[in-house]
Amino acid sequence: MKNRTILKIAAVIIPVISISIIIGLLLNFRKKKEKTEALKNIPTFSLTKIDNTLFNSQSLVNTQTKVFIYFSPSCHYCQAEAEDLSKTYHLYQNIQWIWVASEPIREIKEFAHQYNLDKRSNIHWCHDERAAFYQKLGMSTIPYFLVYNQNNHLIKRNSGAIKLEKLLLDTLHERK
Repeated sequence: MKNRTILKIAAVIIPVISISIIIGLLLNFRKKKEKTEALKNIPTFSLTKIDNTLFNSQSLVNTQTKVFIYFSPSCHYCQAEAEDLSKTYHLYQNIQWIWVASEPIREIKEFAHQYNLDKRSNIHWCHDERAAFYQKLGMSTIPYFLVYNQNNHLIKRNSGAIKLEKLLLDTLHERK
């Protein structure tokens, strides 16, 4: 008798749990798809630069490729990528770089200065207060890269470490 009762309960619970899991997966997939769709063009945003000026969607140069890098000054991969950019900057002067972090402005300034990238006119160091930009773009890791063409259309998206040369390979060939 006990076994039949357990089987009846299991016959109801297992399908309900399975259906719940499937619905949850579908909703999660839909959310991810919506966030990916939202990234196809640069969304409106407003950030504070390390010199306490405003940097927003209207600050972008439409004749240049734009690379958004969400980073953390303490991230070893981010440090390696900043060092790489510092050494190969001459190859990428026609790109607008937007480095964004949610750490305190002081830490972002120190990071930019450490790699001699703080005085470059096409590199913008921005503070994302309360990680609002990070959440808006649906980012999931650090570093996170978004590359947009001159028309502000997404060319490439990458989460995690990547060599800048590999990240920009398609972009550089597109211009030739």
